[in-house]
Amino acid sequence: MLSIDELLELTLTDTNTFTTERLWGPPTTPNAYGGQLVGLSLAAAFRTVNDNYIARSVHAQFLRSVDKLEPIVFKVQALNSGRRHTSRAVNGFQNNRLVMQTVCNLILQTPPVHQTSYGYQKPMPAVAAPGQDTNCPYFLDPQGYPNNFPVKVWVTELDSDLVTPKPPRQRMWLECPNRHKRREQEEQCIVAAYSDVHFTRVILRPYGMRIAPASEGLRKLLSIDHHIWFHHAADLSQRILVDSWCSRLSAGRGIVQSEMFAHDGRFVATAMQEGCVEIDAATQLPRAKL
Repeated sequence: MLSIDELLELTLTDTNTFTTERLWGPPTTPNAYGGQLVGLSLAAAFRTVNDNYIARSVHAQFLRSVDKLEPIVFKVQALNSGRRHTSRAVNGFQNNRLVMQTVCNLILQTPPVHQTSYGYQKPMPAVAAPGQDTNCPYFLDPQGYPNNFPVKVWVTELDSDLVTPKPPRQRMWLECPNRHKRREQEEQCIVAAYSDVHFTRVILRPYGMRIAPASEGLRKLLSIDHHIWFHHAADLSQRILVDSWCSRLSAGRGIVQSEMFAHDGRFVATAMQEGCVEIDAATQLPRAKL
C-alpha cells in the first residue's frame, strides 16, 4: 500500500508541468479519487513557488472522469503575483484531454503584525475523541477507506448501517497512518486529499442509501467541484475531526459542506462540494429524514 505522501508525489517533466501514474480509486469504480486529484493540483501549484507560501483556498472543477489506471499531467500557470498573495491555475490532462481545472490561491506564511492582534473562530463540536472516553461512540472502521487508501477512519456507523434513513449529517475522526512531522505545504496537500473522504455519501443518508456497496436504484453519485478554505495549520500527528452535512438536494444536485478541526480545537479548514446524484425513477424512496 502506498503512503499518502507517495500518492501526492509529482515528477517534473517540463517547465511548470508535472505528472504522476500513482492514481488511487475505490475498487467499485474505474475513476480516480477526487480528493487525491485536488491534493495533487495543490502540490503542483506549490512546486512553482518557494517554501514561504501556504494555501489560502483551492477551487477545483471536475470536467471529465479520470481513469485511475492512466497517468495524469498537471500544467501550472501563474494568474497573478502580489506582495503577499499569488494565484495559480492548474489544469489536469489525461490522454491530452482537459479533465479538471483548479485555482490555488496562495499567501505568504507569516501575516503582517497588525493582522495578528484580532480574530475569532467557532468552537469545535463537543465530540469525544476515540480513547478519551470509555463511552465514546466512535470506533475504528475495520474496513477503513475502500481499497487501502492511507487513512484511518473512526466512525459511529458502518456502511452496512446506512440502510436506515437518517439526517444528512455525519461526524468522523481521521488519522494519517504516517504521523511524522511535515512542512505546512505538505500537510495542506494531505488535508485537501482527506477533505473528500466519505464526503458526498452524506447526501444519501435521508433516503437510507449507501455508496459501497451501492444501494439498489443508485445510478450515479459523483463530484462536480470541490472547494477548500484553509484557516489554520493542521497537526497530522494527531486525529482530525470532520463535521459534514448536506444543506440541500434538488434537481439531482446536492450541496455538502464540512468543517475540519484539529484535536486541540483549532479550526483547520472548511470544504464544500457539489455532488451529482441520479436515482432510478422506479426506485421507491422513503420520505427523507431531515
